[in-house]
Amino acid sequence: MAEENGLEKKAKTGFDGKIIIIGMVFFLVAVGASYLIMDRLLAPLMPPKADSAEVKVGALLSVGEFTTNINDVNGTRFLKVEVTIETDEKKKEDVNKNMAVIKDTILNTFAGKTVADLDIRNRDNLKAEITRQLNAKLGAEVIRNVYFTKFIMQ
Repeated sequence: MAEENGLEKKAKTGFDGKIIIIGMVFFLVAVGASYLIMDRLLAPLMPPKADSAEVKVGALLSVGEFTTNINDVNGTRFLKVEVTIETDEKKKEDVNKNMAVIKDTILNTFAGKTVADLDIRNRDNLKAEITRQLNAKLGAEVIRNVYFTKFIMQ
């Protein structure tokens, strides 16, 4: 009788091992099928990756550092920001000639901003606004982009 109990235990253990092996086989087949579906069917739907060589940055010119009071805090808080602008190589000379206009426009833009306007979530809007204002003052699409290389609010 002890031998019969031992045989029954071995049979149950062998049966559990087969279930685990069959489960692993099904899992591996499912993973392989998922990979093939993703690779073959969905790859044509994905946009191609942009080459980093295609991104061409123009001439970068430092406009300088600006310090101004923030508009809505009774003069107790201030902004210190360093601005760099991007332009075409061909238009670099025109930008240098108009640097006083550029600095004045940027300073006046920052002076009218509140803490909420200067928040990190609004920085892209602020850059776009400065770009539009500069291009309007210069009379052409001279400025491609505006970069803040230092941005401190206290």
